[in-house]
Amino acid sequence: MLQAQLSKDIETTCVMINCESGSEGRIIDEIKEIAGVKEAVRTTGPYDILAIIESNTVESLKEIIENRIRKIPNVNATTTLVIASRF
Repeated sequence: MLQAQLSKDIETTCVMINCESGSEGRIIDEIKEIAGVKEAVRTTGPYDILAIIESNTVESLKEIIENRIRKIPNVNATTTLVIASRF
């Protein structure tokens, strides 16, 4: 599904993350160690963490989100937004 939504020239992607309360700091530390992650911050509102990822391929993005971020203990869900254009 993710691959069908994305082009092959990805620049920046925002990943909003829901996690178990109290685990935000540890999860952010783990996310910051992943190659391609440019920033990870704690947020207020419906999501707990926002990660900014830069990737040149769909495969690389899928690897980061599906096999790295989603497998961190206490990560409950992710929502991905690909930046389509900048003004």
